[in-house]
Parts: sequence; structure tokens; C-alpha cells
Amino acid sequence: MTEPPTPQTTGGNPRPGHRRVATRLLLAVAALAIGSAAWWATQRGPPPLAPVGPVTIAVPTQINSAPLVVAQAQGLLQKAGVTVVVQPFLLGKDALAALLAGKADLAVVADVPFVFARLAGKDVAIVAGISQARRTLAIAARADHGIQRVQDLAGKSFGLTPGTNFTYFLDAMLQVHGVDGARVNLKDMKVEAAVAALKEGTIDATVVFEPTLTVLKNELGERIKLFYGEDVYAFRYLLVGKPAYIDSHPQEVQRVLAALIAATRSVRDQPVPARLAVGKVVQVDDAVMTQLFNPEDYAVSLDPALLLALDDETRWAVRRGLAKAGPMPNYLDAIRFAPLEAVLPSAVKVPH
Repeated sequence: MTEPPTPQTTGGNPRPGHRRVATRLLLAVAALAIGSAAWWATQRGPPPLAPVGPVTIAVPTQINSAPLVVAQAQGLLQKAGVTVVVQPFLLGKDALAALLAGKADLAVVADVPFVFARLAGKDVAIVAGISQARRTLAIAARADHGIQRVQDLAGKSFGLTPGTNFTYFLDAMLQVHGVDGARVNLKDMKVEAAVAALKEGTIDATVVFEPTLTVLKNELGERIKLFYGEDVYAFRYLLVGKPAYIDSHPQEVQRVLAALIAATRSVRDQPVPARLAVGKVVQVDDAVMTQLFNPEDYAVSLDPALLLALDDETRWAVRRGLAKAGPMPNYLDAIRFAPLEAVLPSAVKVPH
């Protein structure tokens, strides 16, 4: 029997066929290494962004500030690569005052105080709307004072905080229900004082927001009557800032917006942990929060309805003598579109 031939070598190197096998083996090992690296990258996510900031944001401690509350509670600001310092206030009006005084870089505020600021010549601009709700505000009235319908408010006393959307909401409600606003006795009062006076019965009514509305209902029971205006007014919260800051800090503003957008997605996709986070901050029991928290109220956007609301509120302020008569402001000039366009272009629906 003939022995199988011994493989021949040349200069100690494998024959060409063996070199091809070795090459394929090396390529396979390399491909496996690249594939493993890619898999680990997908598991670990993209590398963290180098943080920017800090950005100080003045925020009313209210349910409608949920996007910022959730962004902070769930670490979405850090994931977006921005360091944020939150300054809490009771009202958006107070948050805006902090911004205008140079104590904050951005602020969350309702649309009516923003209109008053612009009409007063203040240098402030809108970055985006962050929430819009129709059952946040209501007239709270003492039913045991003879108030069972909005028309019964004629001749009654109202405790109200001036310079807020409370005043606009009240006028809109009275007009829709055919009540002459001049027949309502208005008293300038802070929110806390108005709520206390309503409980004591020294005033007949006030305008207040959730969750205080629910607290009043629970405490006073049948003695309180709540009048919502779902078809009258949409309560909007806006993210605003001074134009000079917005224009000179594009990365900071864009990353704040990115975190707020992620927060609104979290609110829609996982409403329970979002609701719990907001309830903890506003100090409302979850049984109450379950009734009040509507994920559909939260979206980061710039939409044409905002411009219509600003125009209507401006006409109201002039008509009431709360602002000087003059040409209607062009509120397109009061919006900084670039930050939101850079982060989520589809959210910008205002032609400009």
C-alpha cells in the first residue's frame, strides 16, 4: 500500500490552498469581533453627550408642568446632556417675573401673562408650547350663597389674582353665559387668600386651578359648585425665554426641548409612573391624580391655535383697559422657531 503524500512546503510556508483557509479563518474572526462590538453598542446605547448648562428654569408647581417634572424625575434631562436647575413657583406669572428679573434662563408660563409681558414691552419670546388642557381651570363658587349656574354670579364677590389667565377665563365664561362683567365685584387677592376666603365664605367665588379645585370639592362637598369651560378656554403652558439667551445658547435650549419631547412620549407610553412622579411633586394623592391626569394634554409644539389665542387675549386686554390701544402685535416675531425645528421639525405647524 502506498503512503499518502506528505504536504510539500516552499521555504517553510503553507501551500496556497492552506493560505486561503487561514485567510478565511482570520476574516471570520474579524467579522465576529465587529459584530460583537456592534451588538454591545446597541445594548449600551450611544455614548453620553458632554453636558451643557446649567440652565435655570422657573417652573410653576402645577400638574400642567408635567413634561418638565417627568423629564427631571426620569433623568431625561441628563440623557439629553443638559444640566437644569429648577426654580419652583406657585404661578406661571411669578415664574415669568423671575425670568424677566434675570433670575432664570427659561420659564414656564401660561399664555395670558405672556401677552401682558409683550404688551408691556418686555423682551420675552416663546420657544414652544408644552401643554394644553381644558379642565385645568374652573370657577369655584359657593352654592350655599345662591349660586347654581354661571348666571347667578351677577352681583357676587370674586377673589382673583390680577395679571393671570384667571381674569381672562372669568371674562370669557361670563360673556358666553350672558353675564355683564361689570356686575361682578372683583377683589384683588392672591390665590391662597382667595381659596381661604372662599372656604370661610367671605367671598362668593374665585377662579382656581387643579388640584385645588378637587381639594375644594372634597372639603366643601355640596356647598361648592364648579364651572368648567372646556369649550371656552384652553389652558396653555409655554416655555419662554429672553431672545438673547435663546439665540446665544442653542445647544442648551435644544437639549431642554429634546428632554421635554422624551417626557411627553413617556407620559403617553407609560402614564402611571409619569402620573406618580407629577403627583409627588404637586403633593396630590394618586387617587386624585388618576382623575386629573390626562396624557393627551401634553405635547411640545408650535401650532396656529396658539397665535389665534394670543391675538384674542390681546384684544381682550385692550378692551378691558388692561393694555394701551394700538396696532395688533405680530406674535410671529415673539416666537423663536429654530430650536424646535432643529429637534422635531414636525412639531412646528405655524407657517413663518
